[in-house]
Amino acid sequence: MKYTSYIFIFALMVLSACSIQTDLKKQTANHIARPAFMVERFIPAGNFQLHAWERMHAPNSAATIYIEGDGVNQKKTSNTPGYITYGNPTPLNPVALHLASRDLSKNLAYLARPCQYIPNPEEKGCSLSYAAENRFAPEVMDAYEDALNDIAARYDISGFHIVGYDGGANIAAVLAARRQDVLSLRTIAGNLNPEFAAENNGFSGLSANSVLAIDYGSALANVPQHHFIGAADAIITPGIYHSYRQMIGLSDCVHYSLVQDADHTRGWVEKWPTLLKHQPQCATVHENLPAMAPAPTSFPNSDYRKGTRFSK
Repeated sequence: MKYTSYIFIFALMVLSACSIQTDLKKQTANHIARPAFMVERFIPAGNFQLHAWERMHAPNSAATIYIEGDGVNQKKTSNTPGYITYGNPTPLNPVALHLASRDLSKNLAYLARPCQYIPNPEEKGCSLSYAAENRFAPEVMDAYEDALNDIAARYDISGFHIVGYDGGANIAAVLAARRQDVLSLRTIAGNLNPEFAAENNGFSGLSANSVLAIDYGSALANVPQHHFIGAADAIITPGIYHSYRQMIGLSDCVHYSLVQDADHTRGWVEKWPTLLKHQPQCATVHENLPAMAPAPTSFPNSDYRKGTRFSK
């Protein structure tokens, strides 16, 4: 009985600690967003309440939407392969929010991922599997569709420029493939092939029904897009982009740049105002960006889903 009481007390202490950590992370997010005049809001989106920070000043015009990365639930160690599930997937360093805060667009929104910025999410019906194997489940993608519809109706938005960081890039690309109102797509350290990335980094895989950008093929070929890859990024390597590019096939709309002195999380924020000046366009490569060689359109004897040609 005494042993059971100790377990109960310990569980309460863990939950309390998780709640405190989430509150601190939310305070950090507010410190980033408020100087950029971005207002906090929860957006009803399917099965979720997506946490957002917004600045909307120009009705009947386009908005730029930033989608956060996977957070802290995805980690590899030498002792335990796969996911280590923490009590909350809220990011320690919300890179996409930092980037959004440097964007001077009149209409701007940052969207967190499901279960982020919610204290004790499992107590509130938000399964932490949505930060792990189900992070690209159909209901997650539907939630972002609902969120964009909500923003469009609420603020009279005519179209979207979507920016995705890390795993948010896969969501951003799927939205660009599905919707007719997406004007451009940009990714930063973007995980455009999550299965390939999981295999290369030793993370556990995704659920079988995951919705992935690489399955949309030619639907992305006419979307103006630019993908920024960190030269020092050991997690999202050029091979991930190339496997995505191979899937699209012939297109004049898909471009990318290797950004020096940037890894997966560092080196982006200070460079972002300069990179933002280059709007994605079709049939145009921005010569003043630190560009890589043009990506090939096909790779013989390769598996585009797993990027076999680029695996170690």
